[in-house]
Amino acid sequence: MAAALAEREQRLRRSEQLAAVGKMAAQIAHEVRNPLSSIGLNAELLSDEVAGDGEAADLLRAIVREVDRLTRITEQYLRFARLPDPHFEPGDLCSLVRSVLAFQQEDLGARGVQLSADIPAALPPLPIDENQLRQGLLNLLRNAAEAMADQPPAERAIAVRVEAVQGGVELRVRDRGPGIPPALRQRIFEPFFTTKKGGTGLGLALVQEVAQRHGGRLQVASPPPGASVGTEFTLWQIGRAHV
Repeated sequence: MAAALAEREQRLRRSEQLAAVGKMAAQIAHEVRNPLSSIGLNAELLSDEVAGDGEAADLLRAIVREVDRLTRITEQYLRFARLPDPHFEPGDLCSLVRSVLAFQQEDLGARGVQLSADIPAALPPLPIDENQLRQGLLNLLRNAAEAMADQPPAERAIAVRVEAVQGGVELRVRDRGPGIPPALRQRIFEPFFTTKKGGTGLGLALVQEVAQRHGGRLQVASPPPGASVGTEFTLWQIGRAHV
């Protein structure tokens, strides 16, 4: 009972945080997003006029890069705040995971990341929202790749595993990065908490929200079982009776 009450209180806090994000996102959309688009467009037009490699052209390219970065941050806030109610349909999780990995293969390869997967040929259909789970897995893969950015290329590796468990399915994403200090493991799922330079602190919070909407939760082990380094995120019991 104590555990159930603690979990209910945690979900209430998350609901309050999500409501605050929604209000802030609406303000951002109105005050920042549209002017950013105009600044970026005008900077690109000026860059075309100022051809060459002079100081003016360099400054304009820098402006365009910063506008793109701020636009991505704005869109991440909006995506998190406007996450729609899930639309559950019987789906093939194995096929979905293979599709996401194929989509990310080239990008991960360009970062020097080796990708491996252990996915069953098929599992019974599960009640899932494919779009939300796809976004959640993409966030975990990108988070893993960013965690290994400072590692030697030979040590950059991500392993993905899908496994049937009682009541649902586990989806695991394991990296070989430096790991997460114990003091931070309880905070990494909080909206806005981040240790990354320029991060928004919304990626893992979004994945946790997706997991909970599917009746499961996102767990972290750092280092993973049997390893001395790295981190493993597990979307646990996807597809059980959602709450």
